[in-house]
Amino acid sequence: SPTSVAFDEEENKYEKRRRRRRQTPRLSWPTFGMLYCLGTILLIWRLASDSASYRAKLLDLEQFKRAIKLQRQRNDNDKSNLKKRPQRKKKKKQNDLKLQEEFQALEHAIVNNVAGGPLFIRPQLLPPLPGQPEKTTVGRTQASPHNSNTLYDGVDPFKAWRKGTEMAWLQDDYDQHKPLKVDYTKHHYEYPQVMEKPPGQGGYPQLETLGEMLTKWPQNNMDDPPTPIVERLLHFNYSDHNERAAALKFREAELPFKLYDVPEVTEAGIKWTDDYVSQHFDAPHSFWSGGPPRRKGTCQESPNHFFAFFTPPLWKVGTMGVPPTRTNDWSFKMWARHAKYADAVGLTEDRPHFYWQAGVPKEERYQNPRQWTFVSKDLPSFSSPTDTFFVFDVEQQKGIQCRFGERGVTAATHYDSGRNMIAMVTGAKRYILSPPRECSKLGIVTERENAIFRHSLLNFGNLEYLDTEQGKNMSADERAWLERAKNSMAVDTVLKAGEVMYIPSHWFHYITSVQKSAQCNVRSGVEKAGTAEFGGAKDVRKCSD
Repeated sequence: SPTSVAFDEEENKYEKRRRRRRQTPRLSWPTFGMLYCLGTILLIWRLASDSASYRAKLLDLEQFKRAIKLQRQRNDNDKSNLKKRPQRKKKKKQNDLKLQEEFQALEHAIVNNVAGGPLFIRPQLLPPLPGQPEKTTVGRTQASPHNSNTLYDGVDPFKAWRKGTEMAWLQDDYDQHKPLKVDYTKHHYEYPQVMEKPPGQGGYPQLETLGEMLTKWPQNNMDDPPTPIVERLLHFNYSDHNERAAALKFREAELPFKLYDVPEVTEAGIKWTDDYVSQHFDAPHSFWSGGPPRRKGTCQESPNHFFAFFTPPLWKVGTMGVPPTRTNDWSFKMWARHAKYADAVGLTEDRPHFYWQAGVPKEERYQNPRQWTFVSKDLPSFSSPTDTFFVFDVEQQKGIQCRFGERGVTAATHYDSGRNMIAMVTGAKRYILSPPRECSKLGIVTERENAIFRHSLLNFGNLEYLDTEQGKNMSADERAWLERAKNSMAVDTVLKAGEVMYIPSHWFHYITSVQKSAQCNVRSGVEKAGTAEFGGAKDVRKCSD
């Protein structure tokens, strides 16, 4: 019947559905577990991502808040600066006018050979005294080429042009061949007895206070020295094999001493006349001329006898003031003429002085000797590519430095890291040596970024003004430093033509040319340890009590 047929069809539909259900694959429990774990991991990752994003947004917000705060501070500073800008401009203008006046006075003094009296140190240039709080040292600055290009009313702070200038001293009537009042190369000296080796108990060299030393023989008294001059440094004969061997022991013990009868130094002293040296510094040279290789030199000038060395690119004139010295364009011949003038008239310490300097690069020792300049040719042991008594660490040899001094020129206290051999070719200089342990008493500037690094600005000649009317303009800081320096321990010696002196690493030296002189020195590496008695590198780095 129709009804039964419809029922059968409906039943067949359900049967087909059940059959399809049975044939459809079902998920197993392990598969379900894996899918569940994967879903959980994805959920955790999403939550973590949202959290990290949220934290990042918080950090960005904090940075934004800090940026807003800094900007507000800058705005406040700008407003403050706008208010102070007129005052700063006025102060800078006043400072520039003062500097112009000082440079004009400097020019007038040097051109007209004016006696300016004692010059004292600006207190802001001195380091803090031991025990005092640290202060911002004016000299500590970054190198700036702008410093050397700034002109003050047409005056270059670091360079003077003297060629063609009518110098007043050239008009003075003097006898350049006048005998020296005191010729220190022929003066009477007493030397200690030669030792075969350094004393085991120490005590060499014998030191005394700087105050006692300069009371017995004041720095600026070059016309009336003690007779005899009592030397405390040992004096070895270089040409004597036994004495040279003894000197070697003192060199190895890092103790200062002197040598005499050094043939090449003696011969150079005979050869180095003004005409001979001028020919090598001043005469034009070219490959085709066939003349000797030319060596460049520089003349420095100071309004008085004191030469405090500094690094020009680090000297900031606006805050540090007029630099202690300037270079000029004199030839060696002109410098030598003034040096003879200084000896002839007994140039006093408060008049302008001039100092000639030159150097030989370290690379020259590896060149063909025919290409050597006259310094290397005449002092071959100083420029040797192999070890000698004077250069005993060839790879650390940094070149040869030569200084030509005139009467009264005084080089400020400083130390050299390298072991120093100094040959006095002509004339004579007085050296005051102080061991590294005395650093804290000498006003040494220890900041490497400072224009005066490794040097002191103290002029020990100013000790005589401490209790005088002339010293009333001395600052309290300089007075305190000089009082301190007066108690430092030192030894002095006169190094004269034909002699060589050894100064160990980090020993301080303060030098006065007692007559027209020529000196060359060479350094051989660094000895950091020093000695237990006198100290070494750590003492100059620390430089405190």
